[in-house]
Amino acid sequence: MTQLRNFHEGEIQLQRESGVDPEAYDQAVDQPFRPELNPSEVRFVGTRTFSVAASIDSAGRPWASPLLGQADELFTVLDPTTVRITPPRIDGDPFIDNVGAQGAMGVLYFDPSLRRRAKSLGKGTIEPDATIAYRMHRMFGICTKYIYKRSHIAAQPDAEQMVTPGSISDGLSHEDRTQLEAADTIFLASHSDRFGADPTHRGGPSGFVTVIDETTLAMPDFPGNGMFQTMGNLLLDDRVGLLSLDFETGRSLQVTGRGSIRTERDAGEVGRTLMIDIDEVRISQANQGTWTNIEAFDLGRVSNPAQA
Repeated sequence: MTQLRNFHEGEIQLQRESGVDPEAYDQAVDQPFRPELNPSEVRFVGTRTFSVAASIDSAGRPWASPLLGQADELFTVLDPTTVRITPPRIDGDPFIDNVGAQGAMGVLYFDPSLRRRAKSLGKGTIEPDATIAYRMHRMFGICTKYIYKRSHIAAQPDAEQMVTPGSISDGLSHEDRTQLEAADTIFLASHSDRFGADPTHRGGPSGFVTVIDETTLAMPDFPGNGMFQTMGNLLLDDRVGLLSLDFETGRSLQVTGRGSIRTERDAGEVGRTLMIDIDEVRISQANQGTWTNIEAFDLGRVSNPAQA
């Protein structure tokens, strides 16, 4: 298979199946796919109060984790390719331990109030002061599709929080099922040997995540930007992580497992469903502050021949 600068063989395969010209697309994104933050992104990253990280545990399993904190404190841009992260340790969340063990990580800088997101991939190092020095080798903006507009006010550092011990299980509880089936926003983590740990966002109307049973999930792969980064990763390494954050309570539901792609064809159109077989479920409580719903996206207005 053709070796391209910005896409690996899994992404290329799905692009071709969907009618996207990988060679032309590779040239089109060559400038946006870069290792450094531009001036606008420096300001954007520094003022984030919420983002999502992808990391890999010692067994090679991906996890998606919430990053929450004060603007100008959660992320500090040290130079165009290096960001200092000051993440709170959330009991039960493996993120900090994963970075210490493996280093591979990615961050989805996310502002749903602006429907703005930017993805970075790189490597993190735990510093003596417990912050993370995150060095990016890939940075690019992503389209605004499927993002529910929400404003976020970070919790004050001295705010009281009911600490709930994290829990680990091998399947979904009734409460987990209820949370997932009500979700309009989830986050995924995947991995490729070539590019590293990859965080991404998925959105849809409540119910777009289907809980088939206590160890099986399904969700549609809505039309997107044609990069196929998550689904392409799964063709090479089927391990996947998922994060669901309850925006009212701060309940954080993380799963890691194995992903597969179910493909349907209708009148020449290719439809895909992501299936997840769950290996482990973790529940924790994030001190998330306050979210306010503003506006849901209209799925009927969104159209694109390619898939995300």
